[in-house]
Amino acid sequence: MGFMTRLFGRNDTVKRDASLIYTKLMQQSRNPHFYGKGRFPDSYDGRIDVLTLHMTVVLEALRSFDEQGQRLSQALFDQMKDDFEIALREEGISDTGVAKRIKPMIRLFYTRVKDYTEALPNEGIRSVAASPYHGTDGELANEFLNQLQTYSVSFRQSLSEKSLGEIASARFVFPPL
Repeated sequence: MGFMTRLFGRNDTVKRDASLIYTKLMQQSRNPHFYGKGRFPDSYDGRIDVLTLHMTVVLEALRSFDEQGQRLSQALFDQMKDDFEIALREEGISDTGVAKRIKPMIRLFYTRVKDYTEALPNEGIRSVAASPYHGTDGELANEFLNQLQTYSVSFRQSLSEKSLGEIASARFVFPPL
């Protein structure tokens, strides 16, 4: 069925929706307000952490939509993974090198998503984001951590009020940071 679905384009809508969401999350994750002194480092780890935080909130929201939400979640993850692979290839890394590097990247993504997922309901984003494991070396300022906590909870709440169609078409607004 997978081949036939791809052949006749039934997943095109899901892929398009995932691309819309991913593009919007990437744009927000590049917002300079997340980076700098007392904030996330403007480095690979810092940028991935900010993207992962946003992906986590959206993936959590999609869980409440059963099979359709799961399909969109998978397509969103696939979009991110494809983007990572493209970035590695643009750096001149061979197919073999991409395969070796993508696995640890995805493992780290899953670990970060797990950490953020567990922290969201308890409003514990502060402690997760400040952990040295997340590439910040514990250097995030308390004021920024408080803002990040409020931002994450507000974003999560706003998505919980959206329909699957609104999320799929990326009709959501990020709260101020």
